[in-house]
Amino acid sequence: MRTLIVTLPLPGDTASGPAPSAEYDYVLTPDGQQVGSAATAAAALLPQPAGAGAEVVAVVPARALSWHQVELPKGTSATSPRLRAVLEGLLEDRLLDDPTELHFALQPQARPGAPVWVAACDRAWLRAAVQALEAAQRPASRIVPELWPGEPAALYVTGEPGNAALALTDDSGVMVWPVAGDLHAGLQALPGSVPDDPPGLA
Repeated sequence: MRTLIVTLPLPGDTASGPAPSAEYDYVLTPDGQQVGSAATAAAALLPQPAGAGAEVVAVVPARALSWHQVELPKGTSATSPRLRAVLEGLLEDRLLDDPTELHFALQPQARPGAPVWVAACDRAWLRAAVQALEAAQRPASRIVPELWPGEPAALYVTGEPGNAALALTDDSGVMVWPVAGDLHAGLQALPGSVPDDPPGLA
């Protein structure tokens, strides 16, 4: 199944969504396992996956998301019509932004009475970014996070030289730190030892 995986541009100074000149990092895979091609292109120039079951997957950058663990009250499920109101009430005191301006997404198989992860991002930005793909005839069939909480703990490097970030994922959430200046110097500042030439960072 051919799949186009597209990373949505990070939110800018406004919530109006990506500029017409915005470029998208993408990977085109013929089977969901192997990389056929990978590059950066404007939305209208992204490859068009073709064939039975072809899809476009939009990836929300880790820096655009915040993660919160809550417990859904009994009688509330992922399909409940009052889910939005319940999440706003549970998260109101934890969010820096007005809950009405955010989009929420529950982890799969969320069950009432058990801890569940909720991802939050700017609603207007996400809508505009998805609509930009639709306007370019590459509508997203799925929207997924770049990183998510879980075990075992893992450290990732994301972004590009000059605009990189370190991201730590574990069972307490996802933490992201921008790296100012040299990436290797930033890694050396972390606790523990880092090789002089970390693999894959050249």
